[in-house]
Amino acid sequence: MSAAAVHRGSVGCFNYSWGDGSVTYTIYYHNTCSVKSAIAGTTTALFNNKWCANVAAGGKGHTVVYNKPMTFTSAKGGHC
Repeated sequence: MSAAAVHRGSVGCFNYSWGDGSVTYTIYYHNTCSVKSAIAGTTTALFNNKWCANVAAGGKGHTVVYNKPMTFTSAKGGHC
């Protein structure tokens, strides 16, 4: 059995990472800006494929999605 791949990237105010999962995918993120910002994205699901998190300046967090992450976006002001 091979190790799961870890994917890393950055968008706007955020650095993020996620690993290949079999049932769920945990996305970890860090807001590197000095203002509250939102990170959002889509997954491979046909319906309800969007996720979003408001993150304080310098904050970190994670979210669990049930389908493979596809896109990532960022918006200053933290509005999901």
